[in-house]
Amino acid sequence: MVRAPDRVFERFADAWAREDTPAAVALTDGEAVKKTVESKILRGELKAPMEAYRGERVEIESRESASNGEVTLTAKQVVFFDPPGITSGIGGAGAASFRHVVRMTKTPAGWRVASFEPTFLEAGPTRRR
Repeated sequence: MVRAPDRVFERFADAWAREDTPAAVALTDGEAVKKTVESKILRGELKAPMEAYRGERVEIESRESASNGEVTLTAKQVVFFDPPGITSGIGGAGAASFRHVVRMTKTPAGWRVASFEPTFLEAGPTRRR
C-alpha cells in the first residue's frame, strides 16, 4: 500500500533528480527546507560527472510516524545518467545512489517535505564491459 506522504516524496525526489528546483520547492514547507533544496541540487551532490539525466527510481526503506503526525521517511534513490562522452539509448550508462532522510508534514495544501537531507552513496557504470 502506497501512502500519501510516500507519493508526495516520490514526486519531490523525481523533481530533484530532474533538477527541476521550482517543482521540488513547490512540494516543501518552510524556508529552511526550501534553501536546502536550492543549495543541494543533484549535480552538486553527485560525485561523478553527469552529462544527461536518464531516469530514476525510489525505494522507501523505512517510515517512522511521530505523535504530532509527522512522518520521517528514509529512502534510497537511484539516478540513471550518461557520463560525458557516453550516450546511451536507454536507461543511462551510469547510476548513482543516494540515501534521503525526509521529514514529511501535513499542511492545508497536503503533505509537504519539511526537511530533506540527501547523502551520496556511490556511482558507477550500469553495464560491465
